[in-house]
Amino acid sequence: MIQCTGTRYILQAEELAKETAGGIIVNYSGATQFARIVAVGPRVQDALPVGTRVAVEWQHTVPIKHQDQDYYVIESKCVMAEVL
Repeated sequence: MIQCTGTRYILQAEELAKETAGGIIVNYSGATQFARIVAVGPRVQDALPVGTRVAVEWQHTVPIKHQDQDYYVIESKCVMAEVL
């Protein structure tokens, strides 16, 4: 289990699709675009719930590894948008 402190979120990056639904192979070399919230700090105001898909400012994330999983910690103010 991983918990968050303060005004931070813990995120897990989504894998980019390497093939479209139509079978086209995507050659994408950029950074991961979206993530899912896996933990919310106790002082996040108007917090988005766990499981929410978000777009974030990736340059403000801190990568961590926990039980062989990659996560990212980010201040709540650096979450730009909920992706519906």
